[in-house]
Amino acid sequence: MSSPKLIVVCGATGQQGGSVVDFLLKEPTGTFSIRAVTRNPSSETAKALEAKGVSLVKADLSSLDEVTAAFQGAWGVFGLTQFYEHGYDAEQLHGKNIVEAAKATGVKHLVWSTVEGREGECKAISWTSKAEIEDLVIASGIPYTFVYIPMYYENFWTSFFAPSYDEEKGFNWTVGCLPDVPIFAFSVADFGGWVVPAFREPEKYTGAKIKIVVEYLTLRDIASQFTDVTGEKASLALELTPEQFEASRHAPHPAAELMYLSWEFVGRAGPDSGYRNKEQTLSINPTAKTYREWVKDSPLVKDLVAKLKPGKA
Repeated sequence: MSSPKLIVVCGATGQQGGSVVDFLLKEPTGTFSIRAVTRNPSSETAKALEAKGVSLVKADLSSLDEVTAAFQGAWGVFGLTQFYEHGYDAEQLHGKNIVEAAKATGVKHLVWSTVEGREGECKAISWTSKAEIEDLVIASGIPYTFVYIPMYYENFWTSFFAPSYDEEKGFNWTVGCLPDVPIFAFSVADFGGWVVPAFREPEKYTGAKIKIVVEYLTLRDIASQFTDVTGEKASLALELTPEQFEASRHAPHPAAELMYLSWEFVGRAGPDSGYRNKEQTLSINPTAKTYREWVKDSPLVKDLVAKLKPGKA
């Protein structure tokens, strides 16, 4: 029998990388071995991966030497970069280092997390930065697959997108997007279901662009389907008009322009736009959860409901 193919997962302690690890672990024994790249191998998340049989390697993506050492012996690499955590310059450096390290160590297949940031697509720097890194991947000559992420269901239950709660209106979302514009979406927990097939069948997916969308949801759907599933009251605390949405790009907030451009593209990239491919998405990963299914099963939703509404089971 041949040795398992070593897959190195960048961002393994995060949502995307963590899902890739989970799906790799579901593959038949002996298919893959997994090495997780992390800046902090002593973190609880890293130790939980190690307990599952994943090897850990400490590396900072800002260091080409560390990344190259982390990739030694790898057959495949899952790569991603984080604009919102690190900014443009650091993201570009991280992307460059991943690509150069993969080339130097003879990686046979690179699966890259990205979004649409080319001309005519999204003009936000957080998106165009990804397109620049795609160019580095292509120029390297390494066989690759690009996997385009949509909005996470999880985004609407965490950080500044999460709902608030009051007794009269129930759960309320304040999101600076038009309320009835369809948004491409999925659960990030399912993400590995599109990455791992590219490692399993590289000849099929080399050069492929996997454009993920499990379903299109409006902000109003986010609230109403939550109500349908849980029986809890929910509404939108903010319903922008088209004029208000256009004006939002000039709000006195450092991220106003970036957020406007991101939502503007998402609005253009609806079901009939051709930007995302639902048929391709579900043919590769037919078990991906709809939003209703995710709300019903998600501990994240249950925990937040319990936190915001004490006494709720």
